[in-house]
Amino acid sequence: MAINREAMKALPMQGYLDYKSIAYTTEHNRLRLVDHDSCIINTDKNVFFWNSKQLSGDLGDFIAAYEDVTPKEAWVKWTDYSRYYNNQDATTQEKYHQQANQTNNYHFNWQRWRTSQSTTNTQNYLVNERGFDPIFVQRLTASDFIKQGKPRQDRQTKEWQKPAILFPWHDENGEVVGLDQQGTEVNFEKFGKRGTQKKIAAGSDSNYGYNFHTGNGADQLIVFESPIDALSYAQMHFPELAQANATFLSLSGTDNQKVLSQLDRMNQLNGHLPQKLILATDNDLAGFQAAEQFNVLQFEGMENVRQIPTKGKDWNDQLKANNGYIKTMTMAESHRQLAALETFTKQAQQANNKPVNAKDDKQVAQAKPSRLAREERRADRKGKSREKNEQIIKDALQRVQNYQNDPKEVQRYLDFVAQGQNYSPRNTMLIYGQRQDATIVMGYKQFAEQGIQVNKGEKGMKIYGAPKNLQSIITPAGERIYWRDATAEQRQQAKSGELETRSVKHYPIETVFDVKQTNASLDDLPKLLPNRPVNLATNQSPEQLENVYNTLKTYATEQQHVKVIDQDQGAIQFLADHKPMSSAGIAKGVTAINRKNPADTTIVLRPDLPVTDRIATLAHEMGHTALHQQSDANTPTGVKELQAEMTSYVVLKNIGVEPGEISEKYMSDWTNSLKQVAGLKDDQPNLMADVTKASTSITNYLSDRLSDGQTITNERRAAPHLQPTAVQMATNQLMQDQAQNETRGRTR
Repeated sequence: MAINREAMKALPMQGYLDYKSIAYTTEHNRLRLVDHDSCIINTDKNVFFWNSKQLSGDLGDFIAAYEDVTPKEAWVKWTDYSRYYNNQDATTQEKYHQQANQTNNYHFNWQRWRTSQSTTNTQNYLVNERGFDPIFVQRLTASDFIKQGKPRQDRQTKEWQKPAILFPWHDENGEVVGLDQQGTEVNFEKFGKRGTQKKIAAGSDSNYGYNFHTGNGADQLIVFESPIDALSYAQMHFPELAQANATFLSLSGTDNQKVLSQLDRMNQLNGHLPQKLILATDNDLAGFQAAEQFNVLQFEGMENVRQIPTKGKDWNDQLKANNGYIKTMTMAESHRQLAALETFTKQAQQANNKPVNAKDDKQVAQAKPSRLAREERRADRKGKSREKNEQIIKDALQRVQNYQNDPKEVQRYLDFVAQGQNYSPRNTMLIYGQRQDATIVMGYKQFAEQGIQVNKGEKGMKIYGAPKNLQSIITPAGERIYWRDATAEQRQQAKSGELETRSVKHYPIETVFDVKQTNASLDDLPKLLPNRPVNLATNQSPEQLENVYNTLKTYATEQQHVKVIDQDQGAIQFLADHKPMSSAGIAKGVTAINRKNPADTTIVLRPDLPVTDRIATLAHEMGHTALHQQSDANTPTGVKELQAEMTSYVVLKNIGVEPGEISEKYMSDWTNSLKQVAGLKDDQPNLMADVTKASTSITNYLSDRLSDGQTITNERRAAPHLQPTAVQMATNQLMQDQAQNETRGRTR
C-alpha cells in the first residue's frame, strides 16, 4: 500500500501537541511551546521553527527533534498519531481548522490590555536581571516606551505570575497595533534556558514591530531580533545616536518582512529611503541567516551594513558585559562568516549523527536505555567534566600566583598582560597559566566566523564565559543548590514556597584556543590582532603623545574619580615638602589620599615634565589610585610602590614603550620588593591578580578610545559612562571568585 505523505503532512501539528499533552501558548497564528519557548509552530503553514536549535520542518521533523529520536522512530510515532487522529469524529478534526481560522480573524485591541501604574517590577527586572541603567529605565517608563502589565493567573497551574513588561508597537500615526510581552518571572524549569516567558500578543499586526527613533528617524534603520536588544544597543550608544536620525526596529524573531514594510513606510513618510540599513541581528547562525536575506537586496542610495556584538550572542549580553564595542562588517564579510558558521554547524551535526551499519543499529535499538537513564548519564558526565575544568582553572591560577616569587617570571607575565588580549583580568591570568606563549586567543566559533579552523586534536584553554542568571534553591541548612542539580522533591518544595529560591549569577566555563592551534595563515593575522592604541616605539609625534596623555587623564578623572593637577606651578614646592628627595631630585608626582574620605583623592604632577614623563608618572600614580585608596594601612610602602610600578610597566609596554636600558633597574627594584612581599606571612597580597586588574582596566580603556594614536570615532567606541571602572571590574572579579567558590562547593 502506497504511503500518502501529503496526507501525513496535513495532519495538524496542534493536534499532535494535544495528543501528547505538550503544553503550549497561543500567539495569534502561532503556538509556542512552554518548555522550549524558542520552538514555534505556525498553524497557517503547519510547520515548526526551533530557533535555538536551528531546526524547522513538518510534523515528522518536529517529532524527531522534540522526542530526540531517529527519523525511523519518528515515523512510527507519526503513524500512531495518524491512526489516532483519523479515528476522531469530524467535529474534533474540524476544531483545529476552526481554531486556525479564528486566530487569523482576531484583531489586536490595545484598549483591552490592563496596565499598571506601578513600574517597580519592570525596574527590578530590567536593572537586576538585564543590566540596564536605572535612570534609562525610568525614562522609558515615563515616556510610555514600555508599560508594566498586571499580575495574571496561569490557566493551567492557577498560580499567580508576576506582571509582564509590555513593549507596544506603534504605527506611523502613533496608534498601538501590537506588542511584545516579556515575562519577569525567572523559572528555568518552566521556561527553558531563557528562564522567562516571551510572546507576541494575539492579533498583532505582523507588518510592524517594536520601534522608536532618534531625531526624525529618516537616515538609518537599525534592525534587531528583540526589544531588549534594541534598547540595550540604544543605552550603550545613546550619546552618538542622540545626534543621529535613526529608527530602531525589533523583528521579535527573524521575520524580515517587517523590514521591507518599515522601509516602505519610511520612504512614503520621508520621501526617500534611509541612507543606511544596519542589520544588528544576533551574533549566531540564525542572526547571520536573517541578515543574509538582504545580501542581494540593494536599493539605490541605501547602504546595507552588518553589525554584531563582540561579547556574547546578543546586545543584552554586550550590555551586561559593560563593553559597547560594535563590530561592523560589509554584507560580503557577513556572507563569508555565515558560510563558515554553516560549515561548522554541519560538521557538528555530522559528528553527533555518525552512520552505523544495520547490525549495529539493531543492537543499539535493543540496548537503548530509557530517557531518564540517558539524562542521568548525561548529568553525570557534565558533573565530571565540570570538576575536571574547575581543577584546571584552580591549577592555572595557582601557577600564576607562584610566578610572583621570581622577578623574571613576573616580567614575562606582565609582558603578556601588556599585549591587550581584551579579556577580563581573571581570564588573562587563566590563559597565561595554561599557555604562556599565547598571542591571539578566541573560541572555536569565533575562529570559524573568520574562516579559520582549529586543528584537529588541539587541547583548548579553560576560561570563564559571560555571566548567566541561574535559579537556585536554598535548603533549610542554608545550602545553595542550583535548580539543575535539585531533586524533584526540592523543586516541588520550591514551587510551593516551602523552600526559598534565588536568582544568582553563574560564570560557565568555556574553551578557547591560541591562533597557533589553528590553520590561520600570515594573511589572517592582521584582522585578528587586538587593537593597539598607539605604538610609541615607532611614532612619538607630539599629537600622539598628547592623545595618550589626555586619554589617561580622562580615565583618571572620569573612571577613577580623582583630580589631576598638572599645570599648577606650586606643585613643585608641594612635592618637595611631601615627597622624599631621591637621587633624581624632586619627585615627579604623588597621589594624595584623604584618609578620612578616601574618595577625595588627587594626583599631583610637576608642571615642568615633558609629555613622555607625564605619561609614565600618571600611569604610576593611577596604579596607586586603583589599588591603594582602600588598602590596609599596614601594607608596607615598598609593596605599594611595587604594585604601582608594575601597573605603570604594563601600561607603558602596551603603548609601545620598551624598558630598554632600565630593564636591569626594574629587575633589581622588583627583586628587593618581592622579598619584602614574601616576608608578609600573614597577609601576603596577590600581586599578579591586583596588578592585572588595575592595568587591564587602563589598557582596555586606551584600546577603546585610541587606534594608532588617533581618537576612535563615536561610531566605533562605547559611550564613556558605560566603560567599566576599576571598581566595576573589581566587583565583576569578586563575582567570578564567588562563582568559582560556589561551583567548587556544590561539586560532589
